Amino acid sequence: MSAPETYNTWLQTLHQQLTAQGLDPDGAEYVLTTRQGWTNTDLLLHLRTVIPADLQQQLVSDAKRLLAAEPAQYIVGQAWFYGLPLQVAPGVLIPRPETEELVAWLLASLPADRPVSVLDIGTGSGAIAIAVAHERPRWSVTATDISPRALEVAAANAQRLVPGRIRFIQGDLFRPVAQDRFTAIISNPPYIAWGEAAVMDQSVKQYEPSTALFAPDNGHALYAQLIDQAPDHLAAGGQLFLEHGYHQRPALAALLARQPGLVPEFRADMAGHPRMVRAVYRPQV
Repeated sequence: MSAPETYNTWLQTLHQQLTAQGLDPDGAEYVLTTRQGWTNTDLLLHLRTVIPADLQQQLVSDAKRLLAAEPAQYIVGQAWFYGLPLQVAPGVLIPRPETEELVAWLLASLPADRPVSVLDIGTGSGAIAIAVAHERPRWSVTATDISPRALEVAAANAQRLVPGRIRFIQGDLFRPVAQDRFTAIISNPPYIAWGEAAVMDQSVKQYEPSTALFAPDNGHALYAQLIDQAPDHLAAGGQLFLEHGYHQRPALAALLARQPGLVPEFRADMAGHPRMVRAVYRPQV
């Protein structure tokens, strides 16, 4: 008779299987700690504990889904962003840690104690809008998305984390707010070129919504629309914040040069990759 399976043996076995298939082995810890409500310290303390019978079947199912390249966040229905637990589901992009740096830049760029209006375009799970509303209770936040499913998830997250703090509107880019101007506009739009699909992670291609990942014109199409239309929706001195791919800075610089009223500043992420831009709106007289 084999020895009862411990959390450690389950993790080690699954790590080996995921690695052999070229998949991220960290998904095993993510699923386990989320299921159990554990911190990493809790996990270390329980490694030699035998898995309870009522949990074994669940972890067997979770392992099969991980080995099928399903993202761990979809399996447990949760992803963390800016210290907040967000519900996520298929059809809605999983928020990335890199986007937290864009949010931090916005928060540091505007006065926390004054009225500020922020528009989050393409809100997805609501990650950016909710983080901003949570950190800045005095600010007003509007979030838009073309996907009804995304807005459903975002609204549920907001109701749980920042009830009554965000105005959600369905529609494409600026169309839902055609008459409005904002202190800041922030967006992490689809920016991956279809030609890059071959080098992307299997789990992303297979499970995450393509409409939230890919854009025409080598990934630049939505940037062109956002940059060209932003001056019509920014107050004087307002700021546009965009996340972009690490190789897209030259293209965005060219697009921004078409709008002399937008004064850009590019910034690298913590890994040193050029990944974001802020453009201050200075109306031309």
